[in-house]
Amino acid sequence: MASDTSNNCPIDGGGIRGISQLIILDEIMKHIQVKKCLTKVPKPCEYFHLIGGSGTGGLNAIMLGHLKMSAEDALHNYKKITTAVFSPDNCKLCYKDGKFKASTLEVEIKEIVKNSCVGYTGDELLLDPDAGKGSIGNVFVCAKTRLPNQGPNLMIWEAGRATTATPTIFKAIMVVGLGGISSSYIDAGLGHNNPSKEVRDEAMQLFGSDCPVGVFLSIGTDHPGPNGFQQPKGMKKFLSVELMKTVTKVSADCETVYFDFARQYNSSPGTYFRLNVTHGTGDLAVDDWQRETDILAHTNAYLRDPEISTKIEGVIESLCSSSSLRKSYTLGTFAFVSSLFIGCQGYFSKLEEYFTKCEKPWKRRSFLLYGLGGIGKSQIALKFAQNKQQSEW
Repeated sequence: MASDTSNNCPIDGGGIRGISQLIILDEIMKHIQVKKCLTKVPKPCEYFHLIGGSGTGGLNAIMLGHLKMSAEDALHNYKKITTAVFSPDNCKLCYKDGKFKASTLEVEIKEIVKNSCVGYTGDELLLDPDAGKGSIGNVFVCAKTRLPNQGPNLMIWEAGRATTATPTIFKAIMVVGLGGISSSYIDAGLGHNNPSKEVRDEAMQLFGSDCPVGVFLSIGTDHPGPNGFQQPKGMKKFLSVELMKTVTKVSADCETVYFDFARQYNSSPGTYFRLNVTHGTGDLAVDDWQRETDILAHTNAYLRDPEISTKIEGVIESLCSSSSLRKSYTLGTFAFVSSLFIGCQGYFSKLEEYFTKCEKPWKRRSFLLYGLGGIGKSQIALKFAQNKQQSEW
């Protein structure tokens, strides 16, 4: 589908609850089929320029984007993966480095990649050389490494392992990069379980900050309950207090990101949407693979809600629109301070002094922050502007 806008779809992590996300996308695609009188159900990769995910949402993004599956096919494969990796047979005797054997997940992802396209071996690379302006169905997954600015060209199965390597569930994956240097990757869900900001930033890299936003559809995995993020059964007694605090904070952070985006896009109706099953699945552990029927029932009930039906109609209308005339925002219109940003007080002091303690404060002044890419120049500027805005208002 050609377009002069950027349609983006960030997908939260959530373990077995990721089933609800694929059901929602399947519902949207079937509505588009009816609206446009298509002979078959379209694929999400035909309508979204970038699909990104964190945790198991990253697996969904890979299947929907890179492997170009329909939502229904992705759901079939997702259930196959979760049944295999979260079954009692795959549970480790010792919970060190996660509750489940990561080798089973690796085998399952490789098998799905191999069967997705004629001639595939299972070791294909994730990086698409044609990604960028004019392209559609691009993929972005979130993972963390201790080595900054390290970006080896991962194979698809490696990216799937990296984005799902939540410390309590699967062990980290070691990836050999440039010069034979190994990097350890874990799931970036501990801080980015709602990857909307990361997907927005990646979209700017691919399509340019001046690219108009068509649709920004964020799909969650239920509201956080009183206990926050539900870990695998029996895991809490094996976790440190600090790790438990971090894990519990993940679900709340998802909604914080949602409120940030909703506020920013408030004056551009038909652009930003958040679909998130409102009840019934939040109390499920990420490995509760035997409760697929419950997830299906709660998701269908959510989709029948009149308010949600109206919201989905808005998504469909925007996705089917080929005009960007009504779009007032570009990818670069808004920028966010990273939730991981700390320090740099020395820079703030210099900026404060430069802009406020001058002889002619009414005159325009410029301050140049320079340095290598990725060291935090934009974050320093954003944080300073945020602090000043809060103090002024």
